[in-house]
Amino acid sequence: MAAPLQEGGTDMMIANGSFESALSKKTLLYLDKQLVVRSSDDGDTGGVRLIGQIDLTNGDAMADALHKKWARPGTGTVDVAELQFIDLYGLRALALLSDVPLGRPIRLHNVRPGLRKLLTLLDWPAFTIG
Repeated sequence: MAAPLQEGGTDMMIANGSFESALSKKTLLYLDKQLVVRSSDDGDTGGVRLIGQIDLTNGDAMADALHKKWARPGTGTVDVAELQFIDLYGLRALALLSDVPLGRPIRLHNVRPGLRKLLTLLDWPAFTIG
C-alpha cells in the first residue's frame, strides 16, 4: 500500500519501498498492494519499470497491463532494478508477452544476480539481459 508523504511541498508517496511522485499518474500502468508497474519513457519505446513483487496473485494483471502498453510489435524493455520477487508464474506471464504482441524477446535491464542466475538456468529465449 502506498503511504503519502510531503517532501518539500511536493506530494510524494512510497509504493513498495520506492519514492514515487503522486503527480506522475500518467506513467502508472498497474498498481496493487504488492506491485507497481510504471511506464519508464515518454515515447513509444515500450519501456516499463517493475517495482515490488510478482507472483500467482498478480502475474496475469501485470501481463494484461503490459499487453496494453505493448500493443504494437517491437521490443519491450523492462527495468527490474526494484523488482524484489518474481516466481515462475510471474516469469511465465512476462515471457508469454514476447510472442504476442512483441514478436521478439523482452529486454530486461538492471537484473539482480539471483534473477540473472535463474534466467541463465532456464535458458528462456523469451528474455534478453541488457
